[in-house]
Amino acid sequence: MEKERGVGRKPPSRGVMGCLAAGFEIVGQNPFLVALPVALDLFLWLGPRISVGPLVDTVVDFLTVQMPAQGEAASRVTQATGLMREFGAEFNLVSVAGGVPLLQVPSLFVRRISGGSPLGAPSVYPLMNPLTVVPWWALLALMGLGLGFLYLNEIAHRVGGTATAVKDGLPEASKDAGGAGGGAAVGGVLKLLHFLLFAVGLLIIGLTVVPLWLFVVALGTMIAEPLGILLWMGGAGLLGYVGVHLVFVVPSILLGQRSLPQAIGESVVLSHLNLWPLFGLLALSLVIYEGLGYAWSLPADDSWILTVGILGNAAVATGLTSAAFVFYRERRNAVRRIAKPEG
Repeated sequence: MEKERGVGRKPPSRGVMGCLAAGFEIVGQNPFLVALPVALDLFLWLGPRISVGPLVDTVVDFLTVQMPAQGEAASRVTQATGLMREFGAEFNLVSVAGGVPLLQVPSLFVRRISGGSPLGAPSVYPLMNPLTVVPWWALLALMGLGLGFLYLNEIAHRVGGTATAVKDGLPEASKDAGGAGGGAAVGGVLKLLHFLLFAVGLLIIGLTVVPLWLFVVALGTMIAEPLGILLWMGGAGLLGYVGVHLVFVVPSILLGQRSLPQAIGESVVLSHLNLWPLFGLLALSLVIYEGLGYAWSLPADDSWILTVGILGNAAVATGLTSAAFVFYRERRNAVRRIAKPEG
């Protein structure tokens, strides 16, 4: 009798550890998923670079002439300008094409300033005109979003096509097919459009809200330092809280095939209903990625051993990204089971 009752019973949702295990299992079954992260890191490591060093030096020279400092302030200014010159000399503008979680292809070299490679000194193309920086940045960022869409959409396809999803009555992979080739192509274009609109929306909000927030913090600090600290902590907490509630937007677009407004609404609801498990997933993912990322970065820039780090970072980042999609799928399916209980 107990067996008969359990035949039609659907398995409970995976926990945080179960989602992480499932994410890395998907990478093990589909190792080609790491191809784009590996290719991007190899290009950033061995390929040509675009430098903004001359422009940074010009800005630093102008600031130094306009704001001469004396005494202790002079040493601080010298230290700050030195850091700016070092950043300008080593920063590779091509790195804006990757590294943003759940939007772009993960990369080890986006957060690593590389000084060379086993092939010798790379070709460097300096930007001398400030008017060329924005077009280059926009082009590279757009290319990064395009690659990120291909990467994340393939992960969504693999997560939706796993046996667990099919057993649960929600074979997303079959919906991706769309029946006819034309329908699938239209669906892919719509997903890309919603994906890009979300990314551009985040950029616009970031360029307006963050500067305004920093301005308010500066005003508060001028009035009273504790007030500035309070405004900083409150603003950072609010931005983090809002960001957590938008974590599922991209999985909802690519895996759930929602429109952007629907994806935002679904992400807010699912994140609110699973806030603490989501915090646990994000915290564990951060610890795993940053901890292993330190190990991957240990080899020198001119050593081919760094290839092991590139492969390891790509596998770990892809596993964690897949885990986020699995987490979304499990929580969405749980809500559906509650909304439509078995008769």
